[in-house]
Parts: sequence; structure tokens; C-alpha cells
Amino acid sequence: MIHDVLVVGSGASAVNAANPLVEAGLKVGMLDFGNEDQVYSPLIPNASFTQIRKVDSQQHRYFLGDRFEGIPLGSVRVGSQLTPPRQYITKDAQELMPIESQTFSPMESLAVGGLASGWGAGAAAFDAVDLKDFPITLEDLTPHYEKVAERIGVSGERDDLLPFYGECKVMLPPLRNDRNAMAILDHYRRHRAKLNAAGFYMGQPRLAALSQPYRGRGPDSYLDMSFWGDADKSIWRPRYTIKELQSYQNFTYCRPFLAFAFKESSDGSVEVFSKNMETGREESHQARKLVLAAGILGTTRIALRSLNKYGVKVPFVCNPYIYIPMLNLSVLGQLPSEQKHSLGQLCVIYDPKEPGRALIHAHVHSYRSLLNFKVIKEMPLPYREGIRVMKVLVPSLAILAIDHEDRPSPDKYCILHQGKSGRPDRLEVVYSLSDTVKREQQRHEKALVRHFLRLRCIPLKTVRPGYGSSLHYAGTFPMSREKRELTVDTDGLLRGTRSVYLADSSVFPYLPAKGMTFTMMANANRIGEHLVKEVK
Repeated sequence: MIHDVLVVGSGASAVNAANPLVEAGLKVGMLDFGNEDQVYSPLIPNASFTQIRKVDSQQHRYFLGDRFEGIPLGSVRVGSQLTPPRQYITKDAQELMPIESQTFSPMESLAVGGLASGWGAGAAAFDAVDLKDFPITLEDLTPHYEKVAERIGVSGERDDLLPFYGECKVMLPPLRNDRNAMAILDHYRRHRAKLNAAGFYMGQPRLAALSQPYRGRGPDSYLDMSFWGDADKSIWRPRYTIKELQSYQNFTYCRPFLAFAFKESSDGSVEVFSKNMETGREESHQARKLVLAAGILGTTRIALRSLNKYGVKVPFVCNPYIYIPMLNLSVLGQLPSEQKHSLGQLCVIYDPKEPGRALIHAHVHSYRSLLNFKVIKEMPLPYREGIRVMKVLVPSLAILAIDHEDRPSPDKYCILHQGKSGRPDRLEVVYSLSDTVKREQQRHEKALVRHFLRLRCIPLKTVRPGYGSSLHYAGTFPMSREKRELTVDTDGLLRGTRSVYLADSSVFPYLPAKGMTFTMMANANRIGEHLVKEVK
């Protein structure tokens, strides 16, 4: 079978690139490895976290794991927030797609839906300032933000963050805040004028989560179980869109396949080579056009291998990320909200108001359903005393998660090395920040914390989980108007090819501080619509 378009990957970018192609009637195939959780998801009851903790005698299985894999040992590391029912997301990745690095600890996925199977659902759009160094504009992306928002469902508010997030015509009402977040927001409103004058703005997050029923999903049940299951289907997952696409006869979902290379023919058609993980045999799939959306590191491997660019440096960027547990004095000693969602409760934009300085984006989370022992192990107290203290403190903990922008530099790159003796190719990642950049980021972090002190939030500790912890990676084949090797044009076409398009974050030339997933999806939809015209 020859597809009109073959899409490699099943994550947030892949399904949104495929959607307009399928709706246009083209023959579309999707190649996916497709791991799923077959162990824990059937065990999780459709009940609230507090109810489960009181009555479910089997809760230890999915909260801690049958092999206690839910108990992270050692220091904080990338992926330590993955609960046992979510650990299928990274299953087989390091074995089949090995990464070498002394400075960077990324997370990759071979799951249905990729990393978006466990994402935090942040759906803030880039604004004109965020896109000023992109070769495309906000006007290019705006209609696609709207189409993706209509497809997946986005909740939010038109508040003080509207100038930074932009309008969304199909936006649903925001999810309800818990008591912790409401206390912080009340103090912000009392001091709004002074805080805004200092460049500090707070409001509701834009979330790909449903505050009301939408397209057969939701609404959020406020069970505080989002890190464990998806009983209410409130948070959008790529598998929901895959299921919708499978209702079309012109769409074929193919798994379990590990795609590893492509080859173009003289007529411009593309042959994709993959390993059938059931039979162990190599198979090929043919298409008129190919869309690579296998996650930035997967896409990078496939493209470099296919172009025989072993040993060649390609640029790489990643949002530096830290988090700070804070004690919210306004709710100290109070009982937590019984009903709450597990996602980001509030968002903050900090504008240093200095020429050439980038905005900082931050989220505020409450803490409960990720279990107290993960916090206790970070405390400078004996375990028994730590338990007593945390019982009192957890309801008033506010976790401030801070993202910084990232731009290419000679100290950030990837290199693909050919595997030896039948071993998989290895992707080397080198990543470091200059001392100047580190000092500037820390200065802005301290300024942000000072504003939270005005909101009666006392910082307890700054945790730096290491480079790669944000899971926001980009930039290996940057979008450019210049016809340079190992870049893509503004439509995502990989230069040096006639029919290969990249539709994930590998094409972003740099990363603003905001989460990139919503923009990835909008850009993928834009590329999908472009391909409809190309193929037709």
C-alpha cells in the first residue's frame, strides 16, 4: 500500500499534523511503537484521592508499584515524577534509543501519544514577542491555535495574562482553583498595581483540560488523580485524537513499529524502513510524503541516519527549569480542599523590564496526590519527625515551577554516533549554560521569589533537577528562510529532500520560557494543511 502521507510518531505533533490530512480524504498512515500500560490502569478506581487512601486495600500496587518502582531513590532526577501507571511512557526508550551525555538527562517515549501521555496540559500560546526570532509570525499560527483548541478543548480565563497568552475564541471556562491557590490569588489582587508595575502578572493557566463536557470527554471530576489515571478523560491525550482518526477509512494506525530511516526515490516518493517489534523483521512503508514527528530526539536520529550525517553536530535547546516549594502562610493550619485538580493552579509572567531581557514563565502547583514521602526525603529532618511535620505543612505547600528561555550556543548540540556490533546508534547530547546566563537566571529567580513573599509565600528550598528536566527540547533542524543544510523551510520541508517534512519541536529555532506543546500542535496543524495542498 502506498500512502499519500506517512506520519512517524503518535504524540501531540503527530496527531495534529495527521488530523487535517485525514479530514481532507488523503490516505494517511501512522507508524508507532505504541507502548501502553496494561498493568496498573485497570486497578485504579474512579474515586477521589482521599477516598482511595481511606478504603482501597490495593492502593499500594499503583501508588508504589508492584516492584516499588514508584519510590525514587537518590537525588531528584528527570522522570522521578512519573508514577507507576505512567512509567510505561519511558519503557524501552533507553534500550532502543540510547543517549550519551555527561551533562544532560532527557526523557524519551515510545508510548502511544509519546510524552503527552503524561504532560501537564499547559496550553499557552506563544505571542508576537516569543516568535520575533522565528521565520513565521503570530498571524501565521493564530488560525491553527484556534483549530487545535477546538479539537482538544482548552480552558482558561481572560485575566491579567491575556496580553501574554492572546485571545482564544473557543476557550472554555477555567478549572476551579483549590483553597491554596485562591488565597495566593486574593493577595495578588490586593497588591496588583504594585506587582504589575514591577513586571509581575498572575492569572489562571491555559490548560488542555475540560471544565465542562466537550466532544464526549470530561468534565474534570476534581478527584486529584491526574498523575495516576484518566477516568474522566478531562486532560487531552493524543490517543483520543487517534481514536477519532481511526473512525476514518482512509487512516491506518500501524504498530508496533520502530522507524529508523527513510529513502527518497527519483520520483520524490519516500520509503520508510522500520522494525516490526512483533516479528523482529525489517519492513518498509511507502508514501508520497513523509512527516517526521517522533519527538525531537527520535526525529533527529531518523533524519541524521537517513542523510548519513553521523558525527555531525546539530544545535539543541532546552528550557532550563527549577522549582521552589513555598509555605503559603495564608492557609497554614487549614484543611486542604477536598475536591481539586492535580494540574497547575496558577500561572505567572515576570517581565524584568530590562532592555533585551526575556520574560520568565512560572506555574504554581499545590501538593497532595504525589504522596508525602517524596517531599519528606528532601527535608533536612529524620524521617519520623519529617512525617509529623509534613502532615501539617503539605496542605499549605505551593510549588513554584520556573521556566527560562533558551537559545542556541556552541555549548549545546547533538551528535549521532553509529552503533557497533549490531548495537543501536547512540545520540550524544552536550549541554551547558555559561556562568553569565546562570547568574542572570538566578537573579531573576530571586526577584520572582521576592514578589511571592509579598503574597505571604515563604520559599523553603530551591531544587535544580538538572538539565533536561523541563522535557522541553527543540532546535536540531531549525526553521529558517536561509537555505542552509540541516534546516527546514517555513513549511517544515527538510532541506536536501523533496518530500520529507518535520512537524515537531525539532524545527523551533529557540525556546521562549512558555511551554511549547500547544505551539508544536498548532505548527503541526499548519504543516498538515500545507501538505493537503501539496498532495492534492
